[in-house]
Amino acid sequence: CGGTRHSIIKVNLVGELRRLLKGRRCGAFDSDQRIRAVWNGLRCYPDASVICGPIEYDDEDEQKETATNPAVVFEVLSQHTESYDRGRKAEAYRGISSLRAYTLILQERPHVEIQERLDDDTWRLRWVSGLDGIISLPQIEVDLPMAELYERVVFGGEE
Repeated sequence: CGGTRHSIIKVNLVGELRRLLKGRRCGAFDSDQRIRAVWNGLRCYPDASVICGPIEYDDEDEQKETATNPAVVFEVLSQHTESYDRGRKAEAYRGISSLRAYTLILQERPHVEIQERLDDDTWRLRWVSGLDGIISLPQIEVDLPMAELYERVVFGGEE
């Protein structure tokens, strides 16, 4: 479920990822790229994803439209999807061996949560708040300014 804020954030995110990854081995994808967690079969359309190297496609998808090897997945949280994005979908994503980070972006205020896989295969949660923050994603060698992610987003009582 989208809306104006959701759309603006998603467009800003994909645009910045494309710009920051241009000419590199990783590429940005929008919500039209289906992702499958092979270990449990869940197929999702994240708001954005980054895939490094060649796309590995789902063996069950004859059209070769479903990727199985995202490095980073992004979801812009909404009231209707937040529990699913934090729950069942997060569990499915964390089971993808190629996934290095799962990033949740709030719409109501400038706040981003990053769940990142560590070298010992455990997960750590960190967050960035405020428009002056930088979302550091060393997994894909990207530093994404919060001001760029939230550009043109109107919060609460702002006009």
